[in-house]
Amino acid sequence: MYARLKSFIERPEPFSVVTTRELWTDEHVSARMLAHHLDPATDLASRRPEAIDRQIRWIETRLGLAGKKVTDLGCGPGLYAERMAMHGARVTGIDFSARVLNHARWQANAKRHAIEYRLADYLEDPLPEGQNLVTLIYGDYCVLAPAQRARLLKRIKAMLRPGDHFLFDVFSGPQFGQVEEAFVCEQRLMNGFWAPGDYFGFKVTHRYDDLRLGLDRYLIVEPERSREIFNWVQYLMPDDVEAELTAAGLELAEIFDLSSGGKWIAKSAPFGVLARKR
Repeated sequence: MYARLKSFIERPEPFSVVTTRELWTDEHVSARMLAHHLDPATDLASRRPEAIDRQIRWIETRLGLAGKKVTDLGCGPGLYAERMAMHGARVTGIDFSARVLNHARWQANAKRHAIEYRLADYLEDPLPEGQNLVTLIYGDYCVLAPAQRARLLKRIKAMLRPGDHFLFDVFSGPQFGQVEEAFVCEQRLMNGFWAPGDYFGFKVTHRYDDLRLGLDRYLIVEPERSREIFNWVQYLMPDDVEAELTAAGLELAEIFDLSSGGKWIAKSAPFGVLARKR
């Protein structure tokens, strides 16, 4: 056990281990994540309803949605997809969590929204083409390694029609200042989030200052198994984003403040990005 814990607290190479799929497909954890998505009083998995409504109004005002073909990558339980469909968009939602997609489909059927939901990995599986708008919401861009981001941007370019748009949001450089290195050990860490029965949870947080990269690394020890989760987040500035878009053949159209919809002024808050296919 000593060797396991010593290895656990050591700083790994950036993005050397990726466990995103395990986080979203574990039977117990995915149920807890869905509950957080649907809780209007928390921002742990999705933004609160008023923030989602504000962003949909911005999209409708800035781009229009009626009749548009839209793909929402990492759509979760359809909180954005439903609202875009209500504005007349023809929406496809893509996610690799079967649990959240089952909820999204149930909601769409109950509300008679014609939304297509696909169980797929947007980094690997086929994606719709001829789209007017592709969205990637709530910092998903920042949990990807740079090589994954480059691959995704090229795939998104192939999805879009010339002149059409990719909308996403980014955790900003100033937010990296809030990342603090720490070590925590608790029985049933995070109030039973990680498993239905008893377990011990260990969490170590690392900072990679030269990359503005943070890692929350978890070790979950249950009576019959143990597992690790790596939660990487890279904090970016507009110049970083523009360089990555340009390398993929996309152009930056606008950086905006998620709260006001106006110009983003460097502060400890995420910013929105509107890109366009040339």
